[in-house]
Amino acid sequence: MKKGKSITLLSIICLVMAFLIAMTFVRFSVGVKEYNGVIGAIEQDYDIAGGTAYTLTLAKDNIEEIDDIDEVLKTLRKRMDALGYQTYSVKAAKSTDEAVKDYEIRIEAKASTNKYGEPDTSSLASDVAVVAAYGELKFYGGSSSNPTDEILTDGAVIKNAKYTGPATGTDTTYYQVTVEFTDYAFKEIMDKINAGTFYFKMTLGDTTLMSGTDALSDTYFQNKSLGIYVGSEAGAKQAALQISSGGLAYKYEVSDGVTVSAPYGEKTAFICAVAIAAVAILVIVAFFVIGKGYGLVAGLTLVLFLIVETLMLIAVPGVRLSLGGVFGIILSTVLAADGLMITYRRIVEEYKSGKMVKTAVKNGFRRSVMPILGGSVACGVVALLLFFLASGTLRGFAVTFGIGAVVSFISNMLFARMFASLILPLSNYGEKFLNLKREDA
Repeated sequence: MKKGKSITLLSIICLVMAFLIAMTFVRFSVGVKEYNGVIGAIEQDYDIAGGTAYTLTLAKDNIEEIDDIDEVLKTLRKRMDALGYQTYSVKAAKSTDEAVKDYEIRIEAKASTNKYGEPDTSSLASDVAVVAAYGELKFYGGSSSNPTDEILTDGAVIKNAKYTGPATGTDTTYYQVTVEFTDYAFKEIMDKINAGTFYFKMTLGDTTLMSGTDALSDTYFQNKSLGIYVGSEAGAKQAALQISSGGLAYKYEVSDGVTVSAPYGEKTAFICAVAIAAVAILVIVAFFVIGKGYGLVAGLTLVLFLIVETLMLIAVPGVRLSLGGVFGIILSTVLAADGLMITYRRIVEEYKSGKMVKTAVKNGFRRSVMPILGGSVACGVVALLLFFLASGTLRGFAVTFGIGAVVSFISNMLFARMFASLILPLSNYGEKFLNLKREDA
């Protein structure tokens, strides 16, 4: 490509990149609306942007005295995880009123946004109410159709419970919750069924989930699971959550929500942006020191990588940026830089083997494809495993790191080659421009 055309194309690309960088951060009025930059379109989680806090206090008609507040907090956190919240805070504190002996519990989280991009606090309030829902799970069995003898008290009973959709009855549509029992509980129930006529009853607080008029038999079970039916979809989903997370033996009243800032301060988002930029700048400077002119190729590639990564956070549905996600962006930036360094090493090896600079660059890019692909695939697999197996902030990390692994590969295979083909001809493929020396060991 001729130098004039290379300069023109490079100038156009740099102008577009500069425009995208400016539009990422700049804010201005558009008529009666405000443009908050591309970053403003990224949905941020509680640990970066703050959220809403709710206080749980024991209800006046609560019967049982709390003997293990840690178990209560564990149950509440498990329910928040089940509802899909990645970052949140669930803490207990003694009341400042000396007459109050019990703990107050504070739940802080970020509401999801509605179609207008505004926080849907009503949805969050509804979720917190479900999280704090009272109901301890108990099991009864016996020879009568309404057994009163409590059973299954010697070990873990429920392995999992999930809402499985509507099930049409004769006159009414019911909603099914599939309850999977542990090996211990399933064996206990089967032993009682095999011993004779056996009726089974399951209660959740004051609600009876199952108490059939027919005796239970092994045909009711599929893969150690039993289906129960609830009259409303919301009730079935709430029951599934309460059963799978363990019953809450205490009644709580939930206060109105109040707005709270991020736990690490109001400038958390700004600090995260500075941290990402600092890592990118340090990497780019290192490339200039090691590869001189190659640092220009690497620098422009990394800048374009970060622009595309930012746009992907908006384009991919359901992404909510947390501190874990910020670490994912930083690590994927390092991954992209590692791919660029692999390519530079291959170029150096080709040049030292006697190739001309232009041929060394061409062969270096060709030889770097498989190692870069292998690293990106490995990181992508790790991100997928974390996404499906982990919860909380690790899941946020998995999302941005997985997106970054894909964008990193594209950057090394496409952006780096594009900038190399535009920049290197301007230096006539000079070895000094790329800091290449044949006599080096």
